[in-house]
Amino acid sequence: MTPQELFSLIKDTQDYNLHSHTEFCDGHATLSEMAGAAAEAGMKVWGATPHSPICVESKCNMSKDSVPAFLEQCGAARERYDGTMRFLTSMEIDFISRDFGPHIDYFQKLPLDFRLGSVHFVPNQEGVWLDCDGRFERFAEYLRYGFNGDLRYVVEKYFEQVLAMLELGGIDMLGHFDKIIGNAAMADATIESQGWYEALVDDVVTHASTSGVVVEINTKAFHDKGRFFPHSHWWDKLKSAGVPVAVNSDAHYPEKVNLGRREAISLWNKQKPLH
Repeated sequence: MTPQELFSLIKDTQDYNLHSHTEFCDGHATLSEMAGAAAEAGMKVWGATPHSPICVESKCNMSKDSVPAFLEQCGAARERYDGTMRFLTSMEIDFISRDFGPHIDYFQKLPLDFRLGSVHFVPNQEGVWLDCDGRFERFAEYLRYGFNGDLRYVVEKYFEQVLAMLELGGIDMLGHFDKIIGNAAMADATIESQGWYEALVDDVVTHASTSGVVVEINTKAFHDKGRFFPHSHWWDKLKSAGVPVAVNSDAHYPEKVNLGRREAISLWNKQKPLH
């Protein structure tokens, strides 16, 4: 499925979610339970996207050995909801380097309907990969001892990873492209107002527009932290560039299959593009 085909499935409906997790990774319900909750919520299109197998140590990612079982369960869900909900098999594939990411043969040959590409890991100055997502307390520890306190390095390296992933291709949708700022802004609340940071956002928007991928607006943190990823500050840039977007809840619990999506869609429809 191309990005254009993926976007065509959702452009005329609000009843979709293309980013969800289950017990195959760090989710808190089975695939059957998540799909059932989505169907009960009236979803017309649902994407199952476990955190992919990865080449670095991570408790949040599925194992390579569990991939066949995941694909089998997706096939069963597709049959069960045929005619009522379009069930899509996918993965949230971590980009690590030019040697490991959505573009490599392993992920390209898997029978996935689409590929969601995201960045969670950033290499420190010594080349050690550290997960910069999750709890701020852990991020602050990594920042101090893993990145020598250099917050700008972490942020710039994160965006460098995003741009490399777009350059190498292999994805249909780009996940939460500024997720790093969720933790970085807690370390320094002024970052998003600085020119160098906006330039990084501009680079992502330009590359996303050129590559033709769908860009995710991730609503997972809206009710807890009052923000989306990318931040609504930058949505006018996406609109002006004509970038197709998908509003996803990144659900890890059945009761959160639609969390924050209505608010994001309403705000997106109200915003005007830059002129």
